[in-house]
Amino acid sequence: MALVKALWLPALLHFCIILLLAFAVSARESEREKEKEKGKKGETNSSLVDIKGTLRCDKPSPNYSIDVPDRDGHSLIIEKRNCTWTEPMVILGAKTKDGVWVTFIERMEGRLHPHSFETDTLEGGEKITMQTMGQVAADKGPTTTKGRFNFMRGTGKFKGIKGGGTYEGNVDADNVLTLKLEGVYEPAAMAEANKK
Repeated sequence: MALVKALWLPALLHFCIILLLAFAVSARESEREKEKEKGKKGETNSSLVDIKGTLRCDKPSPNYSIDVPDRDGHSLIIEKRNCTWTEPMVILGAKTKDGVWVTFIERMEGRLHPHSFETDTLEGGEKITMQTMGQVAADKGPTTTKGRFNFMRGTGKFKGIKGGGTYEGNVDADNVLTLKLEGVYEPAAMAEANKK
């Protein structure tokens, strides 16, 4: 009898493990099927639209800087730039025209860490605002910059805009900024916001 129990318990344990694995595999297959169905219905990121554009921003005016007294070269800067889209982004068929770039920058250890807001006017007069965060390789031009952007808000048919992407660019010796932006936006988010 002891021998039967000794053989029976490991067999039962193996059976339970196999049963649990079968349930796990079955659940995973069910999840995969649901994901495939979503893809067929267009509920995935296929609803995102690619965008790109090039933005040129004039030398900042005004430009204010306050030194932080903890060490040399540490300061906080706030500035405003007027910008023009030399290669417009196209959103819902409308092109970006011009904008205003307002930036808060921390200068530290020879680099700039900007946090900016760009408000652009599109054809028809509607506006979109994007937020950017990035890094400038040196505190004076010529130098390079890169970072990320995301859409915050829009007016008119751009109300509810969602999306974002990345940017790369240059600051020249005259402190003129040129950026190339690439990203996506979600038309459904604006359609939903404009139903309300």
